[in-house]
Amino acid sequence: MGYMTTIMILNDCWDQIEKNPEKFIENIRNGMDGIDEYNRMGRKFINNYSIGNCGNSIDIAMSHHADDFRLYLVGQNMMTTFGYANDDIKDLELKKELLETAKWIIKDEENRIKKLEKEINNNKGVD
Repeated sequence: MGYMTTIMILNDCWDQIEKNPEKFIENIRNGMDGIDEYNRMGRKFINNYSIGNCGNSIDIAMSHHADDFRLYLVGQNMMTTFGYANDDIKDLELKKELLETAKWIIKDEENRIKKLEKEINNNKGVD
C-alpha cells in the first residue's frame, strides 16, 4: 500500500484557495513532507497554512503509510492527532483537553452502535 495525507480545509477560506491554487498545492506538498509554513522541516505532525488573506486556511497532516492508522480530532478550526503526535510540552494541557473530547466522542459512538444493534436484534424475524 502507499502513503496518504489528511487535510482539513476551513470553508470560510475557500475564496482565497480558489484565488491562490498554486499556494494551495504548494502547502499540501509541504504538509505531506512535514514542512511548516516557514519552510522548517519536521517541526510537527500537523502544520497549519495560510492562503491569501486567510490565516487559518488548511491544516495538513504529514503523510503516513496507508496501513498505519491515525486518530484525528477536528474542530474549532484545528486538527490534532493522537498516537503519533508531537510531544511538545507546551501542548500538554491542550492535548489533555482534546483527549477528553475524543473519549466523549468515542463513548457516544459506542452508545449509538449499541442502540443500532438492539434495533437490529428487535427487528429480526419481522417481515
